[in-house]
Amino acid sequence: MSGATTVAYLARRAAQKEKVRILYRCALKDILNWAVHRHLFYQDEDLDTVDKMIAAGEATYNKWRHPDPYIN
Repeated sequence: MSGATTVAYLARRAAQKEKVRILYRCALKDILNWAVHRHLFYQDEDLDTVDKMIAAGEATYNKWRHPDPYIN
């Protein structure tokens, strides 16, 4: 790769990373629009169900995580 190509590549990658970061933040903020009055749902909370959902999420993450992660 030439110097100009490398600079263009790095600039494009930086722009992509920024777009992903912005999209992620927008998605997190948009979630709040779906349950504006969260206090109404607090009475329906079930700690056992929450524990099961967390365990299922952790199991899914552990199932799909890379077996030999790159550590920097």
